[in-house]
Amino acid sequence: MTAPTTSRRSPLGLVSAEVLKIRTTNVWWLFGISMVAVTLLALGLNMLITHYQLSPPLDQMSEESRMQMEAEAAAARSTAGLIKITANLMTSGQYLGLLFALILGALVVTNEYFHQTATATFLTTPHRTAVIVAKFVAAGLFGALFWLVATVINLVVTPIYLSSEGVAVHLTDWPVIQSVLLSLLAFVMWTIFGLGLGTLIRSQIGTIIVGIVVYLVSDILLNILAPLLHNWIEKDWVLGLPVIAPATASTIMITPGRAFEHAPPQWAGLLVMIGYVVILGGLGILLTRRRDIS
Repeated sequence: MTAPTTSRRSPLGLVSAEVLKIRTTNVWWLFGISMVAVTLLALGLNMLITHYQLSPPLDQMSEESRMQMEAEAAAARSTAGLIKITANLMTSGQYLGLLFALILGALVVTNEYFHQTATATFLTTPHRTAVIVAKFVAAGLFGALFWLVATVINLVVTPIYLSSEGVAVHLTDWPVIQSVLLSLLAFVMWTIFGLGLGTLIRSQIGTIIVGIVVYLVSDILLNILAPLLHNWIEKDWVLGLPVIAPATASTIMITPGRAFEHAPPQWAGLLVMIGYVVILGGLGILLTRRRDIS
């Protein structure tokens, strides 16, 4: 019996092969269309919220509420407030978009096991670390594509909307640019997160369910539990604990200043996400190298 043919593809060749695998499925463009819809929906909601931040209906409020809302509107119209608003508008669609990136990353590896093509892949290119790294890069490229779709839409709409509200547009301020770039990093990170999760679980349905639970449920639970725990411990740092939920860490990472009261700084969210990606990515490579592929 003839032994399987092996090849020593260049790193670029391996990445190209993985990109081609993704392109030959319907998932990436279905997610791309969904990304457009989610971004438009989130942008519309953010614009509505922003309108009431900048121009609250004061005539419908009591005197006490009116004074508070006037102070909040003045803060929103300050330079710092407008920078935060602009960054929020420019990253519209990220919350659900990152979930798409996670699922895409998971499918990149679980599809191989589901369709039983993993054996052929690793026999053709036996250097498993190179293959899994190529998958990381290919998935990250599509995560970046999702980010680009959302960013282009936001870039077109945001300055038009802010001008219509009669406020300064701060697109070129560094905190806004930084948020947009960190959003790109978040999309890439979440594809690697999903891919690493897929190598751990292998089951396509199981990986997607666990990924959704990790993304949505951990975020919701920690944001509910933190105030309850604060009532018991009475330490303000407890209110920052939701940062250990990866979805919250991503939000903190891209938000100028503080994402919410008592939230840790941006670098804390970034470090949490780096930790998750390094652990899951490293475990993904380790398990792929050691596991039987049959």
